Amino acid sequence: MKLIPGSLTRWSCFLSCFCIFSCCLLACKDKKDVPGKQHDPSQPVKLTSFQPLEGGVRTQVLLDGSNFGTDTSKIKVYFNHAKAPVIGTNGDRLYVTVPRLPGHDCVVSVVVDGDSVFYPVTFTYNTTATVTTVTGNGTKSNVAGTLAEAEVYARYVAVDDEGNVFASFRDGGDGLFRINEQQNIVAMVMDSKAAGITPNAVTVDPQTNLVAFAPDGIKEQYFTFNPTEVWAPREQTIKYTTAELNAIKDGDRFKNFMSFCTYDSCIYTRNRDGTVTRIHRGTNEPDVFPGVTPPGGTNYGQAFDTKYPWRLYFSFASNAPGYQYCIAYLDVRDLEPNKIKLVKVTQAGAHGFKDGPVATALFYNPRQLAFDQDGNMFVADYSNHCIRMISTDGIVSTVAGQPETAGYADGGPEVSLFNSPWGVAVDKNGVVYISDYGNARIRKLVIE
Repeated sequence: MKLIPGSLTRWSCFLSCFCIFSCCLLACKDKKDVPGKQHDPSQPVKLTSFQPLEGGVRTQVLLDGSNFGTDTSKIKVYFNHAKAPVIGTNGDRLYVTVPRLPGHDCVVSVVVDGDSVFYPVTFTYNTTATVTTVTGNGTKSNVAGTLAEAEVYARYVAVDDEGNVFASFRDGGDGLFRINEQQNIVAMVMDSKAAGITPNAVTVDPQTNLVAFAPDGIKEQYFTFNPTEVWAPREQTIKYTTAELNAIKDGDRFKNFMSFCTYDSCIYTRNRDGTVTRIHRGTNEPDVFPGVTPPGGTNYGQAFDTKYPWRLYFSFASNAPGYQYCIAYLDVRDLEPNKIKLVKVTQAGAHGFKDGPVATALFYNPRQLAFDQDGNMFVADYSNHCIRMISTDGIVSTVAGQPETAGYADGGPEVSLFNSPWGVAVDKNGVVYISDYGNARIRKLVIE
């Protein structure tokens, strides 16, 4: 994906066309009553040209052709696989706006009553990205306060639908912070050091905003934090039977993640011996699946795909046999004990830096994973010091940071710098929050 600083190209004659077309649309209260030619299902939809040929998110595009009809509810337009809002039509011309992050080279297709056609010329999507610092000053400790005063040395992050960013930390003290930009606050949710609890990754249930983390050193427990209870900690116990506990290698019942699945409303976690556990909400009754991921090895990332909510993705460390530095997924609809069904998305074993098609791209210690609402995956590429994205069309791009260069700088894609980013989370608007571990800061990436 090509990243360039955002700008709007102005064509006076082109804008005039938009103004005339928009006035025609505004004159009609019902989009179905827009003057123009009706769609004839006995005749094919034909495409001629569109303009402009490039732009970014929300760029206004005119698509010319014939037999579109005047009912926008029956017309769909796609830039690659991303659906574009159809603003209006007069039968021979469509007025649409470009969707967010459809890919760099976009095939533009039009679907009318099941008749699908596409333009032979592609649309060039120009991405803009800006990194800013939310909180933290580089001091490697954890101190609550205002955004300007706080010190945050976090590993993992998560975000809910209300704009709360949760950061779990185990260096400089153990616990969980809540960060809210509108409230200008970094507040302690749980100080777990005194209780001997060391948090791993924090996660948020997208359906309820319930927050959870898995602790180190407590084999059958995890903790939840309910916003309706002002995030008071609640200890949960996974009700393993003796046989299920014996199925998990002794000493390896330590889990880095709790992941909420919207497909079956269960919670999934992976133990370090490769065992996956499905936990039923409400009862905490588990189903144990040994041998479905690499035996041994750490996964530093775990997340469900928003587009295919039964796919559970992992990013593996260098100690995972056969899956070193690899991103792979399980289909949780088809789990069977002692059968490895991991699908490798990226290369295993090799590490380094390389953008491009996902099958040949290289990562170096990929850590936390997060998906936006469109199904794009964001990866904290720890040892490459940058944030990578795997688009829905299978292309890996660097969206922030300078590959293989550690540092600290806010700004656009050509100047932003990170130092060992560990955590990523994406809110409902597509804003990416980053735990910039080496810089002891929480950063924010707005990408369109």
